[in-house]
Amino acid sequence: VSVENATDNRSSFLLTGSLDETVKLWKSDGLDLDRTNTGHFLGVVSDAAHPSGYVAASASLDSFVRVFEVGSNSTIVTLEAPPSEVLKMRFNPEVQATELLCFGISK
Repeated sequence: VSVENATDNRSSFLLTGSLDETVKLWKSDGLDLDRTNTGHFLGVVSDAAHPSGYVAASASLDSFVRVFEVGSNSTIVTLEAPPSEVLKMRFNPEVQATELLCFGISK
């Protein structure tokens, strides 16, 4: 579960991963489902949103970390990881959203 605070350009949101292979984006003001993002083949065990709110990442039991654009669900990069090795993720807040290859993954 990741929570991103509002900025001048967007409202705050809640990001959740699920064993149904999806990442859901919720409006934090009323916890209304905004959209469901797909792209994994097994359950999502971790997710993280960049502080900008435009980019997020999800890790799944399918052994992949998927970095994607939040609004469109477009995959930016997919990284292979050993099964069940990525249980927690976070973006380095000092890295701009455009510098995506420098995000941090912690076990």
